Amino acid sequence: MLILGLVDKIKEEYRVYHPEKGVHELEWVETYATVEKRDENGKPTALVGSLMNITDRKRAEEELREAKNKAEESNRLKSAFLANMSHEIRTPLNAIVGFSNILATSDDEEEKEEYVQIIENNNTLLLQLINDILDLSKIEAGTLDFVYTDVNINTVLHELEVSMQNRITNDVKLVFEQKQEDCFVSIAKSRFMQVLINLITNAIKFTEEGSIRFGYSQQNETMLRVYVVDTGCGIPPEKQKSIFERFVKLNTFAQGTGLGLSIYRMIIEHLGGEMWVESEVGKGTTFWFTFPYQPVSMHERKEPVFEKKRIEKEALKVLIAEDNAGNFKLFESILKKRLFACPCLEREGSGRVIQTA
Repeated sequence: MLILGLVDKIKEEYRVYHPEKGVHELEWVETYATVEKRDENGKPTALVGSLMNITDRKRAEEELREAKNKAEESNRLKSAFLANMSHEIRTPLNAIVGFSNILATSDDEEEKEEYVQIIENNNTLLLQLINDILDLSKIEAGTLDFVYTDVNINTVLHELEVSMQNRITNDVKLVFEQKQEDCFVSIAKSRFMQVLINLITNAIKFTEEGSIRFGYSQQNETMLRVYVVDTGCGIPPEKQKSIFERFVKLNTFAQGTGLGLSIYRMIIEHLGGEMWVESEVGKGTTFWFTFPYQPVSMHERKEPVFEKKRIEKEALKVLIAEDNAGNFKLFESILKKRLFACPCLEREGSGRVIQTA
């Protein structure tokens, strides 16, 4: 167009490839050109131009676009997070506040027991929600702690089997399938249990009959492969792809925030493992995850040694420092009613410190 005389100047950006330089990436260049001279008919006879390598500038522009997209996505997730959390927090909190007020005015013992149970259930739900929020924040900030301890996996999972039985209210059987002898490993136990408890809790929630089985095998020298199998309702294929996303719930009427699987998959991936699901509607679901460990032989294990001391009841003292009046009253009530028949309580200073003997 410049040579034809249709325009006086032109600016173009394009990419070039230099095989003779051994450059495998395309380079961005920017060219300017303008008409310097024309003949008597106005046709260009001389052009002046320049060519400049703008690869670095283009790379910077791409990084800025990516940063902008990430910021917009972060803002979108924050809005979705606040919208979901405002509802999820209010739901158990309304039940706690409401039934606490009713409990204070009720004289019927059966009603009181029912209200106390409702309050406790919602306390558990609210505490789980807060823990999920804190874990999510720590993961994104890179401050989630992973403390390794030496454990016998079989012992840990047998204890989990016993403790989780109390959460089952129907005839579903919870079974730990031990397939090998003692397995002593150094593992991030709290995170391992956190993930496994969440998967078993979900299985209990969606299994009306049959069984929930869980166990592990050693995938290789540094990785455990863990599974949780249930005979529940199953997960439709179209939902299996999104089940690990935030705020995704199979049953919108079931308790929970839809954060659990997202958080625990992030924990597993942060440690270098994987988590995936296999499911068939009406037949059940199997969750798998791999978890890193460090082998520990029986000879290397160091059992903690605790020195036992006998303390007379009258000589026992408990020192509690608390600056919140409500928490102070809670401790005071627990100590009076459960630990000692005739406690002696003292408050020291403005920090509301109590010493009980």
